[in-house]
Amino acid sequence: MSDMNEVLRLIEVQGKALDEFEHKQIARIDNVEKYLREIEKKAGRPRADGDGNTPAPATREAWIDTKSRKAVPVLVHADKLASLEQRPAGAPSLGRMLRGIVLGGAAHDARELEEERKAANIFSDTSGGFTVSGALSNEWIDYLRAAMVLSRAGARTLPMDTGQVSIARVTADPTISWHGESVALPEAEPTFGKVTLNAKTCVCLVKLSLEISQDSANIEQILEQVITKAMAAAIDSAGMNGVTVDAGAAPGGLFNLSGINALSTVGAPTSWDFVVDAIYELMADNVAMENIGAMVGHPAIWKKLRKLKTGISSDLTSLVPPPEVAALPKLWTTAAPFTGGTTCSAMIGDWREMIFGVRKDITVTVLREALMGSNLQVGVLAYARVDFAATRATSFCAMPGITI
Repeated sequence: MSDMNEVLRLIEVQGKALDEFEHKQIARIDNVEKYLREIEKKAGRPRADGDGNTPAPATREAWIDTKSRKAVPVLVHADKLASLEQRPAGAPSLGRMLRGIVLGGAAHDARELEEERKAANIFSDTSGGFTVSGALSNEWIDYLRAAMVLSRAGARTLPMDTGQVSIARVTADPTISWHGESVALPEAEPTFGKVTLNAKTCVCLVKLSLEISQDSANIEQILEQVITKAMAAAIDSAGMNGVTVDAGAAPGGLFNLSGINALSTVGAPTSWDFVVDAIYELMADNVAMENIGAMVGHPAIWKKLRKLKTGISSDLTSLVPPPEVAALPKLWTTAAPFTGGTTCSAMIGDWREMIFGVRKDITVTVLREALMGSNLQVGVLAYARVDFAATRATSFCAMPGITI
């Protein structure tokens, strides 16, 4: 009996020792987790709430519509419009939706495609097209934004629930004075004004043969890519330059905006000095160096600058730009001005001051009757309604007349 009691005592002692060991290990793990969180916090990479395992949600900027009193999200390039609305289960991809609209009843899975369109709230409209709204429209807009140079430069996106949205803009920096006792306050010009985003219609027409639409294995991907890239390039171009034909039907273009800074004609650059001058113009208008964003210009400018040499006799070493110019992101796009095959223009600025307004509904129409009878072609007509506005014109500086 005494042996049994000794065994029970030993089991109890071991149990207590095991419990003590377990508690010590848990405490050590907690201390390690706490230490890691402190390190990440000091490094500027906080791990979020509670258990330290779930990343904290990013804070998204939002404005308040004074009429509806609703919060309006304002998106930077990394934000996704699609994340604001839950995607319906079984909703088709953009390319699959396009294929279903193009083929209609001729598709082998026509009934399935029709059910998918209903699940995604895609219904035919009175003009014979299909209005894409909700989560799928948001995905399409995200594809456009991903391909847009102006979005990558830093322009912010404002989803528009109506065709017209008014926002405030800075017309002049505030007047500051020191007030003496009983002295009248000096007169000052208004600091804020109003600018209105009026949704303009960007139309993309893609023609393809009936045979290609029915027989190509990659028709979904090709339609999605071609339409998205073409519309993104056209929107970038209008956002920078406006258009010359039916100018009122498109955004006016940043280069045409009254009040922006602009250098004199640059000519053929032999150094990076013109970029330094543009940065100075912005800094002189109280744009902090860290807020000066990308330099956006035509690829021909890249070609010219890439060939600059030191200027030392027989030295073919490339000319190194100053550190601040080297650190400036440079985005090259054929949407930037390029006239006469010899002259380009570029723009730098605080691109957060450029607002890209976009209606959240996109319309797709298939043109069969107009083309089918003559050459068995099908046309896909896609509409997006957009506009641009600058909330502070002096936050931008144009570099015109760069001879290449």
